Amino acid sequence: MFLRLPIIRLVAAILFAALVAPSGAQAQLDYRDLMTRVESVLREAGADYAAGDADSARNKVQSGYFELFENLEGPIRVNVSAARAFELEAEFAEIRKMIIEGVAVSQVAARIDTQIAGIWATLPALEQGVVLRAEPAAGESPAAGAPAAPAPVEPHWQSVVAKIGEMIAEAATVYEAGDSERAREMLLAAQFEGYKNSLLESAVRRFRSQKADAAFNAEFSRIIGLARDGKPARMIAASGTVLVDELNDVLPGLPLLDGMEAAKTADQQQAPIRDWGGVSDDVMAEIDAAIATYQGGDPGAAISHVQNSYFDVFEFSGMEQALAVRDPAMKTTLEAHFSRIVGLMRASATPGDLASGRAAMQADFDSAVTFLGGGTETPWALFVYALIIILREGFEAILIVTAIITYLVKTGNRDKLPVIYNSVMVALALSALTAVLLKLVFRASAASQEVLEGATMLLAAVVLFSMSYWLISKAEAAKWVDYIKGTVDRSLGSGSLKALWFASFLAVYREGAETVLFYQALVADAATMSGIWAIIAGFAAGSVGLIAVYAIMRSGALKLPIRPFFMATGLLLYLMAFVFAGKGMMELIEGKVITPTLIAWLPEIPALGIYPYLATLIPQLLLVLAALFALVVLRRRAGTKAEQEDTGMGKA
Repeated sequence: MFLRLPIIRLVAAILFAALVAPSGAQAQLDYRDLMTRVESVLREAGADYAAGDADSARNKVQSGYFELFENLEGPIRVNVSAARAFELEAEFAEIRKMIIEGVAVSQVAARIDTQIAGIWATLPALEQGVVLRAEPAAGESPAAGAPAAPAPVEPHWQSVVAKIGEMIAEAATVYEAGDSERAREMLLAAQFEGYKNSLLESAVRRFRSQKADAAFNAEFSRIIGLARDGKPARMIAASGTVLVDELNDVLPGLPLLDGMEAAKTADQQQAPIRDWGGVSDDVMAEIDAAIATYQGGDPGAAISHVQNSYFDVFEFSGMEQALAVRDPAMKTTLEAHFSRIVGLMRASATPGDLASGRAAMQADFDSAVTFLGGGTETPWALFVYALIIILREGFEAILIVTAIITYLVKTGNRDKLPVIYNSVMVALALSALTAVLLKLVFRASAASQEVLEGATMLLAAVVLFSMSYWLISKAEAAKWVDYIKGTVDRSLGSGSLKALWFASFLAVYREGAETVLFYQALVADAATMSGIWAIIAGFAAGSVGLIAVYAIMRSGALKLPIRPFFMATGLLLYLMAFVFAGKGMMELIEGKVITPTLIAWLPEIPALGIYPYLATLIPQLLLVLAALFALVVLRRRAGTKAEQEDTGMGKA
């Protein structure tokens, strides 16, 4: 016993040394042998499945992954790419799924052949690539010739990458629960809020390479595509893990950008500086890809690509809303470029026309980037923006509501004013609720928001036109005293009051929800509490200004003779209906409900709701025809009435 114990120990030591000691070519895995064994197992799985033994086939696919391919996965990730390693890994699961679902034998065999070919295709890179080595333990000195210790990592970048990982993991959970649209939006947020707006993208571009940044953005797009294409949730989660690993790989030695500090107190924390130049580059890259798709003979896919770039890049990055808060005309100009490119593609435009459209778009995006700048807003700037928002968005509503209220007062129906006040209060409450639901609860896509606003505008156009006709028809009445004394009460029955209520409601609601969203965006840009107070002050000042506008307009309208008042109010409401009809259809175009047909010669006049598209022109032409028809009817009615009065006088 005494002799045998040392002998056993010696034999064990020799065997252990033989197993673990590297020598020559055995210093790395025998990739060929592993691939041969993986191929053999997959071929056997295919044969078992063809013979009707699905359980054995499934188990062999699992065995091929867990017992064999996992030894190849790390080297493929290092020497080829993390994405390729994951694709090959995921393919085992897909083959297993096909077997479970009873897919045709030929399809399973073809998938196995593709997988085997894909694995063997990585062999040259593995044999010529680096050998994975264990890192020295803590406190252990690296061997001579070993690479130097990695550079330190900024804690700020570590937290940014960790946040990206959390956002993708949460998106995978939401996706698995069945909410693919919400998951896709969360993945977009991981790309824009996590990677881009944190300025990690800018740091990667500046201190690593444009190629590295392009690879990261491509990986984000691939992961978003998994959610869009209905791939399993585990693929999204695993891809997120791989992406986080790749991001962590570039962090050692990655410095903070100028002016950034790793830590600030809560009150000193600056709002994130948006890389609007990067967003512009992303937009134009998507447009270039769409043009390439169009020139490749697939206009439908190209049009969809342009529309997706509008929502997934321009709107989702926050650039669209940042411009809407500061310069709506510039925002409208940029939005129009997307629709114009789509219109050109739909009209089978030449490469030269597309190139011209693309160049104009690039020039305007460059101007927008310069306009937005790169820093946070001063309290004074926030005050001015807050003031302008409420004045701008409230003015149209004030015009319509003032016209309705003044009409009631001038016709002796002051007691009906509470009906209009009620509609305004309901509209304000629902506006705020709609904005909150869109932003926080439903998290509706940008396209859904465009459709909601477009539908509201078109409905408002119909209501305003009917009111316009009604008011102008009253202006044609010959005996105003008799009308006011005898017919106002009858004409203002429950139906008419409902129409007036609905018109004022739509006027306020149409502007209200958008106004709330604008203020949310403005608050997000505020760096400190002083900025928040500046926004509150601007809103208060703007509200006082609207009250003053209302008082001046109502006072002036009350002084007008009743006939000119009815004519002017009717024409105002008709003009608003005309504008809403064009803008409403434009919102539906931007919401991808309608694919635009470009009318190249038509001018673009956003203030009048005129855009160079057939879809926006048709309802406006219908309104013009309806107005002409209404005028003819009113003229005939007036002529008939005059004849009847003349006849009555003659008989008298």
